[in-house]
Amino acid sequence: MRKLPSLNAVRAFEAAARHGSFARAADELGVSHAAVSRHVRLLEAELGVALFERHARHVVLTGEGALFARSAADSLSGLELGSGRLRRGGGRGTVVLDMESDLAVAWLMPMLDAATLDALDVNLDLRVRPDPPRAVLGDVDLAVTWGAVACTGFRARPFLEIDAFAVAAPALLARGPDPSVPDFFAAHRLIHERGLYWWRSYLARLGRDTDTAAGHLFFNRSHLCIDAARRGLGLAIGDALICRADLAAGRLVRLPGPTLPGRDRYYLLTPETAALSRPVQRVRDWLLAMAAGPPAA
Repeated sequence: MRKLPSLNAVRAFEAAARHGSFARAADELGVSHAAVSRHVRLLEAELGVALFERHARHVVLTGEGALFARSAADSLSGLELGSGRLRRGGGRGTVVLDMESDLAVAWLMPMLDAATLDALDVNLDLRVRPDPPRAVLGDVDLAVTWGAVACTGFRARPFLEIDAFAVAAPALLARGPDPSVPDFFAAHRLIHERGLYWWRSYLARLGRDTDTAAGHLFFNRSHLCIDAARRGLGLAIGDALICRADLAAGRLVRLPGPTLPGRDRYYLLTPETAALSRPVQRVRDWLLAMAAGPPAA
C-alpha cells in the first residue's frame, strides 16, 4: 500500500515554495496563514526533514525542501493536466489549442475552412490570449508560445520562424513617390506595434531614422498594424506569417529593403506523454504541415 502525504499539505507546501511566503500561499489557496503553516509543519513531521528556513517576513527552502518542491510541482501539474482533460471531455475528440490572438487572427484563422475541419474530424477549442502563453492550463492539449516556455508536462519544439520586412497597400504606393527615392519615407506615415524598435532597426539599415517620417500611428496588436496598412493608412512592418494571405491576394506588397531577423521564434508545446490521442495527433500534424509552408490562399 502506497504511503502518500496529504494532498492538502502538498498543495500548501508547493504554493509556499513558489511564493517564498506562507501569507501569499494562503492568499492563492483561499485559506488562512495559520492553515498553510500547519500543513507545512505536519508535512515536515511526516517526512522527517525541515523543508523551510523560517524568517520574519519570508521563508526559504532548505536543500531537501528544494528537491521536494520540484517533485511536488511535477506531481500537481500532472494531476492538473489529467483531471482537466477529463473534466472538459477529452474522450469525445475535443482538442484545446492555446495561442496568442495575433497569430490566431492573422495566421491560423485564414487556413481554417469547412474542408479542413472535416478532415481533422475533431471538436476544436481555440483559446486565444492578448499575449503569447507563458504557462499552460491543465486542460490544454497543444499550445503555441513565443519563445521556448518551460511548462511542466509539456515539451517544446521549434515551430515558426519570423523575419520582418516593410509592407504597404498598392494604392498607397501608387500615389508616390517611388520607394527607391530618398524622400519616400518622408511622404508616408509609419505604423508601429507598441514601440519604435522595428522601424528604427529597419531605417537604420537604410541610413535613415524615424524622425524623417510624415507621421506615426501606434497599435498594441500586430494584426491591427497590418489591417491599418491594408487600408492605406501608412507603412507597416510585417512578416511572412501575419501578411501571408494579404501578400498572396495583392492587398499588400513587400517594399524593397532589408529583411530583419526575428528576435525569437514560436514554439509548439505538446504533452509529455508516450502516446497522444488521435485527435491531438491530427491537429498537431496539421499545424506542423502548415508551419512548413502551406500553399498561399
